[in-house]
Amino acid sequence: MRDRYGPSLPLRVLENAGQAASLAFGLPFSNYTGVLIGATAIPVWNRSAADLPLHFGASGLGAAVGMLELMGHRKSRALQALGLGAAIFEMWEGLRIESRSYAELDPLKHGASGLITRTGGILSGPLPMVLRLAASFGNKKNSQSLRRWAAISAIAGSLITRVAWVHAGHVSARNWKLPLENREPRQLARDESLEIAPAP
Repeated sequence: MRDRYGPSLPLRVLENAGQAASLAFGLPFSNYTGVLIGATAIPVWNRSAADLPLHFGASGLGAAVGMLELMGHRKSRALQALGLGAAIFEMWEGLRIESRSYAELDPLKHGASGLITRTGGILSGPLPMVLRLAASFGNKKNSQSLRRWAAISAIAGSLITRVAWVHAGHVSARNWKLPLENREPRQLARDESLEIAPAP
């Protein structure tokens, strides 16, 4: 119920409480998919278990900012800063994936799954970052247009990134020997010591 002075006090209290609850519970749960798929025996997911929650969280944040901007909030400096931060993190994560040479990560770099992964990475990282930086120095009209394209890119990149990780998981699961061949040295030493330890 709204009067000429704006929402009534009870509605403002409810609105503020809802926003606080969304902030407290919404953002932490945006990375839950990354936590779940990382805790599996699928080699590409398991090798990236420490990165996936942050990767999915940043990707989800970029998409959420993009959706809010497409709904008309393209003048908010806070959203611009959040979108830029998410894009920078996504670009850093993409560079990190490319620089790591583990065999388990091959599905993220080769074949159809690699192409999808890199497409999602470009759309959620470098492209929206460049567009948002350009928007910061352009005139008002161009700035809003650039932010709109950055929002579209971030949303598409976030969606494609999730498809890419699922596809990479399917490819990775075909190599069932990989988890056995790539145990950590400490784990191998511990297993060997258990095998040769005398019975009590």
